[in-house]
Amino acid sequence: MQFDDQADITKLHYFNGRGRAETTRWMLAVNQIAFENVSVETPEALAALRATGKLPFDQMPLLEVDGLNLSQSSAMIRYLARRGGFYGETDDDALWCDMIAGAVADFAETAMQAAFQPTREVAIAALRSRIEKFGPRFEARLDGNGSGLCAGTRITFADVVLVEALNSYLEWCPDILASLPHLEALHDRVVNLPGIAHYLCSAQRYPKAGNDYVIDVARTLQRALPSHMPDPNRFVPDR
Repeated sequence: MQFDDQADITKLHYFNGRGRAETTRWMLAVNQIAFENVSVETPEALAALRATGKLPFDQMPLLEVDGLNLSQSSAMIRYLARRGGFYGETDDDALWCDMIAGAVADFAETAMQAAFQPTREVAIAALRSRIEKFGPRFEARLDGNGSGLCAGTRITFADVVLVEALNSYLEWCPDILASLPHLEALHDRVVNLPGIAHYLCSAQRYPKAGNDYVIDVARTLQRALPSHMPDPNRFVPDR
């Protein structure tokens, strides 16, 4: 698969893992834009990034693309959606994309927090509860739209962000789509898109988050670890 030829490589700055940058990686992949993960793994590296002035809100992730410094994951996703024609064909399509992406942001949060839970059982219980709430609603939209997609008759960014979230759920609960055939079909369709399939098999794909990721984030931000972990204040500076 050939990616876009770019004089300046696109860079995505974030912690050493998926987190809130992962939907942007999927959107870069569906656009077939080559990119580099820039891992920010220490307080010193984060301070150096802040000193560049590239973080308009002093937050990561940071996406350097097309000569721009983009902050806020939702803005990055929508920029890449417009860039690649993944925002639907009509205003109605765009509206549904925005509504579904908003719901997915709430839905995905449970999967992003799973590694921070005290036990695997607690994490899985939270994920199953969340899919019970959101799954039937997403399923009904796919069924009602008639195309098996979130909006219109072509793949949009709403499909991509929804499947990215579902993919994280499936890593914890492989049977979670058994009673949701439209969601299962959409998942299979999106993960087999050329750019997405290439990314998911590449070295750029970080593994499922675990304790190492939780520790990396706390160390970089110099904040407390979850209370169930040993010495939870080990990275908190003395005041």
